[in-house]
Amino acid sequence: MNLLRISYFLITYFLISHTSWTKTQLPTTLKIQVIDAFEHPVSGAEVVLYTTEENYRFQKNTFIKGETDKKGRVTFRRLQPIPYFKDVQNELKKNNGPVVLTESLQKNKINKVIVLIGKTISLR
Repeated sequence: MNLLRISYFLITYFLISHTSWTKTQLPTTLKIQVIDAFEHPVSGAEVVLYTTEENYRFQKNTFIKGETDKKGRVTFRRLQPIPYFKDVQNELKKNNGPVVLTESLQKNKINKVIVLIGKTISLR
């Protein structure tokens, strides 16, 4: 009878510990792909994330930054599930326009965003 109880305990313990081990949570991740007007990937673009509009406007207190790979992608991991202001540029191209804020990231998910960059025109 004791052997049966011990076996039951060990099997239960293994099932519980194995279940929690396999359900490890994914870190909140943001994958950004940068493309140009012809929908070609833009490699070597600098992608900077800010947590506030003020920091974005004055380009201060960078939260995190990275550079796109040859497929125009950059990935940021272990983020908070909040919206981020994104500044993306490469040489003379920049992500101008009203869509500089991501939606609130979904916690423990891989969030994906595509950013279109175009030529920046300097007015003198």
